[in-house]
Amino acid sequence: MDEIRVTESLDEMTIIIKALLNDIAESFISVGFYLKKTEQDELYKQAGYRNIWEYAKDTFGIGRSTASRFMDINTKYSIGGFSTQIDDKWRGYGSSKLTEMLGLPEEIQEAISTEATVKDIREAKGIIRETEVHYDDQMELCDIAQEEPQETDWMVELAREYFKDGKEAFQKLLDWERKDPDGSDISRELLVILNPTKFKMIRLEYANVMMTEHTIKVMPYRNHGENQEYDYMDFAKGFEKLFLPEYSEDLKMAAGDLYKRIYDESLHPDTQEKIPEKKPEKKSPVSVKTEAPKKSEPKKEPPKEQAQEVKKDPEEQIPGQTEITKDFPEYCPDNMEVPTEVTEEEEIKRAYATRRLYMASIPAQEAAEYMAKVMDKKMRSMRGVSFAALGKEEFWTELLEAEVDKNGEEIECVEQCAN
Repeated sequence: MDEIRVTESLDEMTIIIKALLNDIAESFISVGFYLKKTEQDELYKQAGYRNIWEYAKDTFGIGRSTASRFMDINTKYSIGGFSTQIDDKWRGYGSSKLTEMLGLPEEIQEAISTEATVKDIREAKGIIRETEVHYDDQMELCDIAQEEPQETDWMVELAREYFKDGKEAFQKLLDWERKDPDGSDISRELLVILNPTKFKMIRLEYANVMMTEHTIKVMPYRNHGENQEYDYMDFAKGFEKLFLPEYSEDLKMAAGDLYKRIYDESLHPDTQEKIPEKKPEKKSPVSVKTEAPKKSEPKKEPPKEQAQEVKKDPEEQIPGQTEITKDFPEYCPDNMEVPTEVTEEEEIKRAYATRRLYMASIPAQEAAEYMAKVMDKKMRSMRGVSFAALGKEEFWTELLEAEVDKNGEEIECVEQCAN
Protein backbone atom coordinates (compact mmCIF):
# COMPACT_ATOMS: atom_id res chain seq x y z
CA MET A 1 0.00 0.00 0.00
CA ASP A 2 1.37 3.42 -0.97
CA GLU A 3 2.27 5.74 1.86
CA ILE A 4 0.02 8.76 2.23
CA ARG A 5 2.00 11.95 1.71
CA VAL A 6 0.79 14.62 4.11
CA THR A 7 1.99 18.17 3.65
CA GLU A 8 1.11 21.56 5.04
CA SER A 9 2.38 23.39 1.96
CA LEU A 10 0.08 24.35 -0.87
CA ASP A 11 2.96 24.23 -3.33
CA GLU A 12 3.81 20.64 -2.41
CA MET A 13 0.11 19.66 -2.54
CA THR A 14 -0.11 21.20 -6.03
CA ILE A 15 2.87 19.14 -7.21
CA ILE A 16 1.24 15.95 -5.87
CA ILE A 17 -2.09 16.57 -7.59
CA LYS A 18 -0.49 17.56 -10.91
CA ALA A 19 1.59 14.37 -10.92
CA LEU A 20 -1.51 12.30 -10.27
CA LEU A 21 -3.46 14.05 -13.01
CA ASN A 22 -0.82 12.94 -15.50
CA ASP A 23 -1.78 9.35 -14.74
CA ILE A 24 -5.47 9.84 -14.12
CA ALA A 25 -6.52 6.37 -15.23
CA GLU A 26 -4.93 4.86 -12.09
CA SER A 27 -4.93 7.85 -9.77
CA PHE A 28 -8.41 9.39 -9.84
CA ILE A 29 -9.04 8.06 -6.32
CA SER A 30 -5.91 9.80 -5.07
CA VAL A 31 -6.77 13.06 -6.84
CA GLY A 32 -10.08 13.08 -5.01
CA PHE A 33 -8.37 12.38 -1.69
CA TYR A 34 -5.87 15.24 -1.99
CA LEU A 35 -8.55 17.67 -3.14
CA LYS A 36 -10.63 16.69 -0.11
CA LYS A 37 -7.60 17.03 2.14
CA THR A 38 -6.84 20.49 0.69
CA GLU A 39 -10.44 21.53 1.36
CA GLN A 40 -10.52 19.99 4.82
CA ASP A 41 -7.32 21.80 5.95
CA GLU A 42 -8.23 24.97 4.00
CA LEU A 43 -4.79 25.01 2.40
CA TYR A 44 -6.17 26.96 -0.58
CA LYS A 45 -6.26 30.07 1.63
CA GLN A 46 -2.45 30.18 1.57
CA ALA A 47 -2.68 31.50 -1.97
CA GLY A 48 -5.65 33.76 -1.31
CA TYR A 49 -8.34 31.50 -2.81
CA ARG A 50 -11.80 31.70 -1.26
CA ASN A 51 -12.58 27.99 -1.68
CA ILE A 52 -11.38 24.70 -3.14
CA TRP A 53 -13.24 25.36 -6.42
CA GLU A 54 -11.36 28.56 -7.20
CA TYR A 55 -8.08 26.84 -6.38
CA ALA A 56 -8.82 23.82 -8.60
CA LYS A 57 -9.99 25.95 -11.52
CA ASP A 58 -7.11 28.42 -11.43
CA THR A 59 -4.36 25.90 -10.70
CA PHE A 60 -5.39 22.80 -12.69
CA GLY A 61 -8.05 24.05 -15.08
CA ILE A 62 -10.60 21.79 -13.36
CA GLY A 63 -14.16 23.10 -13.18
CA ARG A 64 -16.31 22.75 -10.11
CA SER A 65 -18.28 19.78 -11.45
CA THR A 66 -15.11 17.85 -12.36
CA ALA A 67 -13.42 18.55 -9.03
CA SER A 68 -16.61 17.56 -7.24
CA ARG A 69 -16.71 14.24 -9.12
CA PHE A 70 -13.13 13.45 -8.11
CA MET A 71 -14.02 14.04 -4.48
CA ASP A 72 -17.29 12.08 -4.70
CA ILE A 73 -15.50 9.16 -6.36
CA ASN A 74 -13.00 9.08 -3.52
CA THR A 75 -15.76 9.13 -0.93
CA LYS A 76 -17.68 6.34 -2.65
CA TYR A 77 -14.95 4.02 -3.91
CA SER A 78 -11.85 4.49 -1.75
CA ILE A 79 -11.04 2.40 1.30
CA GLY A 80 -13.07 3.81 4.16
CA GLY A 81 -14.22 6.70 1.99
CA PHE A 82 -11.10 8.78 2.68
CA SER A 83 -8.00 7.15 1.28
CA THR A 84 -5.62 7.26 -1.67
CA GLN A 85 -6.42 3.59 -2.33
CA ILE A 86 -9.44 2.21 -4.16
CA ASP A 87 -11.50 -0.43 -2.41
CA ASP A 88 -10.75 -3.86 -3.87
CA LYS A 89 -14.39 -4.43 -4.82
CA TRP A 90 -14.21 -1.51 -7.27
CA ARG A 91 -10.94 -2.36 -8.97
CA GLY A 92 -11.03 -2.87 -12.73
CA TYR A 93 -13.80 -0.40 -13.53
CA GLY A 94 -11.77 2.66 -14.46
CA SER A 95 -12.54 6.30 -13.78
CA SER A 96 -15.08 6.75 -16.58
CA LYS A 97 -17.31 3.91 -15.42
CA LEU A 98 -17.07 4.83 -11.74
CA THR A 99 -17.96 8.41 -12.61
CA GLU A 100 -21.04 7.23 -14.50
CA MET A 101 -22.00 4.91 -11.64
CA LEU A 102 -22.16 7.78 -9.13
CA GLY A 103 -25.71 8.48 -8.08
CA LEU A 104 -27.10 5.09 -9.10
CA PRO A 105 -28.90 3.13 -6.38
CA GLU A 106 -26.60 0.88 -4.38
CA GLU A 107 -28.34 -2.24 -5.69
CA ILE A 108 -27.69 -1.20 -9.28
CA GLN A 109 -24.05 -0.33 -8.65
CA GLU A 110 -23.42 -3.67 -7.00
CA ALA A 111 -24.84 -5.44 -10.07
CA ILE A 112 -22.65 -3.67 -12.65
CA SER A 113 -19.82 -5.86 -13.96
CA THR A 114 -16.35 -4.71 -14.93
CA GLU A 115 -17.18 -5.78 -18.52
CA ALA A 116 -20.08 -3.32 -18.65
CA THR A 117 -19.54 -0.41 -21.02
CA VAL A 118 -19.96 3.27 -20.25
CA LYS A 119 -22.92 3.18 -22.66
CA ASP A 120 -24.57 0.40 -20.64
CA ILE A 121 -24.22 2.43 -17.45
CA ARG A 122 -25.50 5.64 -19.05
CA GLU A 123 -28.55 3.83 -20.37
CA ALA A 124 -29.22 2.47 -16.88
CA LYS A 125 -28.96 5.98 -15.43
CA GLY A 126 -31.40 7.28 -18.01
CA ILE A 127 -33.91 4.55 -17.19
CA ILE A 128 -33.61 5.21 -13.45
CA ARG A 129 -34.12 8.96 -13.90
CA GLU A 130 -37.11 8.47 -16.17
CA THR A 131 -38.65 6.04 -13.72
CA GLU A 132 -38.18 8.44 -10.82
CA VAL A 133 -39.93 11.20 -12.76
CA HIS A 134 -43.01 9.08 -13.47
CA TYR A 135 -43.05 7.03 -10.26
CA ASP A 136 -41.97 9.21 -7.35
CA ASP A 137 -42.66 8.46 -3.71
CA GLN A 138 -45.80 10.57 -3.62
CA MET A 139 -49.04 8.58 -3.83
CA GLU A 140 -51.30 9.62 -6.67
CA LEU A 141 -55.09 9.39 -6.59
CA CYS A 142 -55.11 7.09 -9.61
CA ASP A 143 -52.98 4.62 -7.66
CA ILE A 144 -55.67 4.25 -4.98
CA ALA A 145 -58.44 3.56 -7.48
CA GLN A 146 -56.34 1.32 -9.69
CA GLU A 147 -57.53 -2.24 -10.13
CA GLU A 148 -55.41 -5.23 -9.23
CA PRO A 149 -52.86 -5.65 -12.03
CA GLN A 150 -53.24 -8.54 -14.41
CA GLU A 151 -50.51 -11.16 -14.45
CA THR A 152 -47.80 -10.31 -16.98
CA ASP A 153 -45.49 -12.70 -18.77
CA TRP A 154 -42.42 -10.57 -18.16
CA MET A 155 -40.07 -12.65 -20.31
CA VAL A 156 -42.33 -12.28 -23.34
CA GLU A 157 -42.51 -8.53 -22.74
CA LEU A 158 -38.74 -8.40 -22.31
CA ALA A 159 -38.21 -10.26 -25.58
CA ARG A 160 -40.59 -7.90 -27.37
CA GLU A 161 -38.68 -4.83 -26.15
CA TYR A 162 -35.17 -6.30 -26.31
CA PHE A 163 -35.20 -7.42 -29.94
CA LYS A 164 -36.85 -4.25 -31.22
CA ASP A 165 -33.36 -2.78 -31.46
CA GLY A 166 -31.42 -6.00 -30.95
CA LYS A 167 -31.61 -7.35 -34.49
CA GLU A 168 -28.16 -8.91 -34.42
CA ALA A 169 -28.95 -10.73 -31.17
CA PHE A 170 -32.26 -11.87 -32.70
CA GLN A 171 -30.42 -13.58 -35.57
CA LYS A 172 -27.89 -15.17 -33.19
CA LEU A 173 -30.55 -16.49 -30.83
CA LEU A 174 -32.60 -17.88 -33.72
CA ASP A 175 -29.48 -19.64 -35.04
CA TRP A 176 -28.90 -21.02 -31.53
CA GLU A 177 -32.47 -22.37 -31.41
CA ARG A 178 -32.01 -24.05 -34.78
CA LYS A 179 -28.81 -25.83 -33.87
CA ASP A 180 -30.64 -27.82 -31.14
CA PRO A 181 -28.37 -27.05 -28.12
CA ASP A 182 -27.22 -30.14 -26.27
CA GLY A 183 -27.52 -28.56 -22.82
CA SER A 184 -23.82 -28.66 -21.99
CA ASP A 185 -23.57 -24.97 -21.08
CA ILE A 186 -26.81 -23.35 -22.15
CA SER A 187 -26.70 -20.51 -19.62
CA ARG A 188 -23.22 -19.44 -20.73
CA GLU A 189 -24.16 -19.60 -24.42
CA LEU A 190 -27.27 -17.49 -23.85
CA LEU A 191 -25.32 -14.96 -21.76
CA VAL A 192 -22.84 -14.47 -24.61
CA ILE A 193 -25.70 -13.86 -27.05
CA LEU A 194 -28.00 -11.74 -24.89
CA ASN A 195 -25.75 -9.96 -22.40
CA PRO A 196 -22.06 -10.16 -23.31
CA THR A 197 -21.11 -7.24 -21.01
CA LYS A 198 -22.93 -8.94 -18.10
CA PHE A 199 -24.93 -5.81 -17.32
CA LYS A 200 -27.87 -4.27 -19.10
CA MET A 201 -30.99 -2.39 -18.09
CA ILE A 202 -34.16 -2.26 -20.17
CA ARG A 203 -37.33 -0.33 -19.51
CA LEU A 204 -40.62 -2.06 -20.22
CA GLU A 205 -44.04 -0.44 -20.11
CA TYR A 206 -44.62 -1.36 -16.46
CA ALA A 207 -41.23 -2.44 -15.15
CA ASN A 208 -37.47 -2.01 -15.25
CA VAL A 209 -35.38 -5.06 -16.02
CA MET A 210 -31.79 -5.48 -14.84
CA MET A 211 -29.81 -8.18 -16.61
CA THR A 212 -26.66 -9.35 -14.82
CA GLU A 213 -24.31 -12.29 -15.24
CA HIS A 214 -26.50 -14.88 -13.54
CA THR A 215 -29.98 -13.39 -13.17
CA ILE A 216 -32.58 -11.24 -14.87
CA LYS A 217 -34.33 -9.14 -12.27
CA VAL A 218 -37.71 -7.62 -13.10
CA MET A 219 -38.63 -4.61 -10.95
CA PRO A 220 -42.28 -3.69 -11.65
CA TYR A 221 -43.52 -0.18 -11.08
CA ARG A 222 -45.85 0.59 -8.21
CA ASN A 223 -49.06 -1.46 -8.28
CA HIS A 224 -47.74 -3.77 -10.97
CA GLY A 225 -46.49 -6.64 -8.87
CA GLU A 226 -43.45 -7.66 -6.83
CA ASN A 227 -39.83 -7.99 -7.91
CA GLN A 228 -39.10 -11.27 -9.68
CA GLU A 229 -35.93 -13.03 -10.77
CA TYR A 230 -35.43 -15.18 -13.84
CA ASP A 231 -32.53 -16.87 -15.60
CA TYR A 232 -31.49 -16.77 -19.24
CA MET A 233 -33.26 -19.99 -20.05
CA ASP A 234 -36.50 -18.27 -19.00
CA PHE A 235 -35.63 -15.47 -21.41
CA ALA A 236 -35.14 -18.01 -24.22
CA LYS A 237 -38.58 -19.47 -23.46
CA GLY A 238 -40.09 -16.00 -23.66
CA PHE A 239 -38.41 -15.58 -27.06
CA GLU A 240 -39.95 -18.87 -28.22
CA LYS A 241 -43.44 -17.90 -27.04
CA LEU A 242 -43.28 -14.60 -28.90
CA PHE A 243 -41.51 -15.51 -32.12
CA LEU A 244 -41.90 -19.30 -32.39
CA PRO A 245 -45.39 -20.21 -31.10
CA GLU A 246 -45.54 -23.12 -33.56
CA TYR A 247 -41.97 -24.11 -32.74
CA SER A 248 -41.19 -26.79 -35.31
CA GLU A 249 -42.95 -25.07 -38.18
CA ASP A 250 -41.77 -21.57 -37.31
CA LEU A 251 -38.12 -22.63 -37.21
CA LYS A 252 -38.44 -23.42 -40.91
CA MET A 253 -39.41 -19.84 -41.69
CA ALA A 254 -36.89 -17.22 -42.79
CA ALA A 255 -35.55 -15.02 -40.00
CA GLY A 256 -36.81 -11.90 -41.75
CA ASP A 257 -40.36 -13.25 -41.92
CA LEU A 258 -40.36 -14.15 -38.22
CA TYR A 259 -39.10 -10.71 -37.29
CA LYS A 260 -41.52 -8.85 -39.57
CA ARG A 261 -44.44 -10.81 -38.14
CA ILE A 262 -43.92 -9.08 -34.78
CA TYR A 263 -42.48 -5.68 -35.68
CA ASP A 264 -43.74 -5.21 -39.24
CA GLU A 265 -40.31 -4.10 -40.39
CA SER A 266 -37.33 -5.67 -42.10
CA LEU A 267 -34.69 -7.52 -40.08
CA HIS A 268 -31.93 -6.40 -42.45
CA PRO A 269 -33.12 -3.13 -44.06
CA ASP A 270 -29.65 -2.29 -45.40
CA THR A 271 -29.41 -5.55 -47.33
CA GLN A 272 -33.02 -5.68 -48.41
CA GLU A 273 -33.33 -6.98 -51.92
CA LYS A 274 -34.30 -4.34 -54.40
CA ILE A 275 -36.94 -5.14 -56.95
CA PRO A 276 -35.15 -4.85 -60.29
CA GLU A 277 -36.59 -2.37 -62.72
CA LYS A 278 -38.38 -3.91 -65.64
CA LYS A 279 -36.39 -3.63 -68.81
CA PRO A 280 -38.03 -3.74 -72.22
CA GLU A 281 -38.04 -7.26 -73.54
CA LYS A 282 -35.79 -7.84 -76.48
CA LYS A 283 -37.58 -9.36 -79.39
CA SER A 284 -35.95 -12.00 -81.46
CA PRO A 285 -34.24 -10.40 -84.44
CA VAL A 286 -36.24 -10.57 -87.63
CA SER A 287 -34.54 -12.77 -90.13
CA VAL A 288 -34.12 -11.03 -93.45
CA LYS A 289 -33.29 -13.21 -96.36
CA THR A 290 -30.57 -11.64 -98.41
CA GLU A 291 -28.31 -13.11 -100.98
CA ALA A 292 -24.68 -12.97 -99.99
CA PRO A 293 -22.54 -11.41 -102.71
CA LYS A 294 -20.40 -13.83 -104.58
CA LYS A 295 -16.74 -13.60 -103.66
CA SER A 296 -15.69 -13.52 -107.28
CA GLU A 297 -17.93 -10.53 -108.00
CA PRO A 298 -16.87 -7.20 -106.47
CA LYS A 299 -19.57 -5.16 -104.81
CA LYS A 300 -21.05 -2.65 -107.23
CA GLU A 301 -21.51 0.97 -106.19
CA PRO A 302 -24.25 3.15 -107.70
CA PRO A 303 -23.17 5.67 -110.31
CA LYS A 304 -22.09 9.05 -108.97
CA GLU A 305 -25.01 10.80 -110.62
CA GLN A 306 -27.47 8.42 -108.95
CA ALA A 307 -25.78 8.93 -105.55
CA GLN A 308 -26.07 12.67 -105.93
CA GLU A 309 -29.74 12.35 -106.73
CA VAL A 310 -30.29 10.33 -103.55
CA LYS A 311 -28.61 13.01 -101.45
CA LYS A 312 -30.68 15.75 -103.00
CA ASP A 313 -33.96 13.96 -102.41
CA PRO A 314 -33.82 11.87 -99.19
CA GLU A 315 -37.54 11.14 -99.42
CA GLU A 316 -37.02 9.12 -102.62
CA GLN A 317 -36.69 5.43 -101.72
CA ILE A 318 -34.51 3.14 -103.80
CA PRO A 319 -36.52 0.04 -104.74
CA GLY A 320 -35.63 -2.92 -102.51
CA GLN A 321 -33.77 -0.76 -99.98
CA THR A 322 -34.32 -1.68 -96.29
CA GLU A 323 -35.87 1.15 -94.24
CA ILE A 324 -34.76 0.73 -90.58
CA THR A 325 -37.55 2.63 -88.81
CA LYS A 326 -40.28 0.82 -90.72
CA ASP A 327 -38.89 -2.66 -91.22
CA PHE A 328 -37.21 -3.08 -87.79
CA PRO A 329 -39.06 -0.84 -85.30
CA GLU A 330 -38.12 -3.10 -82.34
CA TYR A 331 -34.46 -2.06 -82.68
CA CYS A 332 -35.15 1.67 -82.82
CA PRO A 333 -35.78 4.09 -79.91
CA ASP A 334 -39.32 5.40 -79.60
CA ASN A 335 -38.20 8.94 -80.35
CA MET A 336 -36.02 8.05 -83.31
CA GLU A 337 -36.81 10.14 -86.33
CA VAL A 338 -35.51 10.01 -89.84
CA PRO A 339 -33.13 12.96 -90.21
CA THR A 340 -34.41 15.65 -92.46
CA GLU A 341 -32.46 18.12 -94.52
CA VAL A 342 -31.23 21.13 -92.56
CA THR A 343 -31.51 24.47 -94.30
CA GLU A 344 -28.58 26.84 -94.45
CA GLU A 345 -30.42 29.34 -92.25
CA GLU A 346 -31.10 26.73 -89.53
CA GLU A 347 -27.48 25.56 -89.59
CA ILE A 348 -26.30 29.13 -89.03
CA LYS A 349 -28.65 29.69 -86.10
CA ARG A 350 -27.54 26.42 -84.42
CA ALA A 351 -24.01 27.81 -84.17
CA TYR A 352 -25.20 30.68 -81.98
CA ALA A 353 -25.81 30.82 -78.19
CA THR A 354 -26.06 33.54 -75.61
CA ARG A 355 -22.83 34.75 -74.04
CA ARG A 356 -24.06 33.43 -70.70
CA LEU A 357 -24.50 29.89 -72.05
CA TYR A 358 -21.20 30.05 -73.91
CA MET A 359 -19.34 30.96 -70.70
CA ALA A 360 -21.08 28.15 -68.83
CA SER A 361 -19.75 25.67 -71.39
CA ILE A 362 -16.06 26.47 -70.90
CA PRO A 363 -13.70 26.03 -67.91
CA ALA A 364 -13.72 28.75 -65.23
CA GLN A 365 -10.21 30.04 -66.02
CA GLU A 366 -11.00 30.25 -69.70
CA ALA A 367 -14.30 31.97 -68.94
CA ALA A 368 -12.50 34.54 -66.79
CA GLU A 369 -9.99 35.33 -69.52
CA TYR A 370 -12.79 35.54 -72.08
CA MET A 371 -14.84 37.91 -69.92
CA ALA A 372 -11.78 40.15 -69.33
CA LYS A 373 -11.34 40.55 -73.08
CA VAL A 374 -15.05 41.23 -73.58
CA MET A 375 -15.07 43.91 -70.88
CA ASP A 376 -11.88 45.50 -72.21
CA LYS A 377 -13.48 45.82 -75.62
CA LYS A 378 -16.74 47.01 -74.10
CA MET A 379 -15.05 49.68 -71.98
CA ARG A 380 -13.21 51.06 -75.02
CA SER A 381 -16.52 51.46 -76.81
CA MET A 382 -18.05 53.26 -73.80
CA ARG A 383 -15.83 56.34 -73.86
CA GLY A 384 -17.81 59.36 -72.74
CA VAL A 385 -20.35 57.11 -70.94
CA SER A 386 -20.54 57.21 -67.13
CA PHE A 387 -19.23 54.14 -65.32
CA ALA A 388 -22.49 54.21 -63.38
CA ALA A 389 -23.85 52.19 -66.29
CA LEU A 390 -21.94 49.19 -64.95
CA GLY A 391 -24.27 49.16 -61.96
CA LYS A 392 -27.37 48.90 -64.09
CA GLU A 393 -29.18 45.58 -64.51
CA GLU A 394 -29.95 46.41 -68.14
CA PHE A 395 -26.24 46.63 -68.99
CA TRP A 396 -25.46 43.13 -67.75
CA THR A 397 -28.63 41.62 -69.20
CA GLU A 398 -27.73 42.94 -72.63
CA LEU A 399 -24.12 41.78 -72.26
CA LEU A 400 -24.87 38.25 -71.05
CA GLU A 401 -27.85 37.58 -73.32
CA ALA A 402 -26.07 38.79 -76.47
CA GLU A 403 -25.83 36.05 -79.10
CA VAL A 404 -22.36 34.76 -79.92
CA ASP A 405 -20.97 32.21 -82.32
CA LYS A 406 -19.17 29.00 -81.40
CA ASN A 407 -16.01 31.00 -80.66
CA GLY A 408 -17.78 33.45 -78.38
CA GLU A 409 -17.69 36.30 -80.89
CA GLU A 410 -20.75 38.50 -80.63
CA ILE A 411 -23.16 38.50 -83.59
CA GLU A 412 -24.81 41.84 -83.99
CA CYS A 413 -27.76 40.73 -86.08
CA VAL A 414 -28.61 37.09 -86.49
CA GLU A 415 -31.37 37.48 -89.03
CA GLN A 416 -29.34 39.62 -91.40
CA CYS A 417 -26.40 37.20 -91.26
CA ALA A 418 -28.68 34.23 -91.82
CA ASN A 419 -30.08 35.84 -94.90
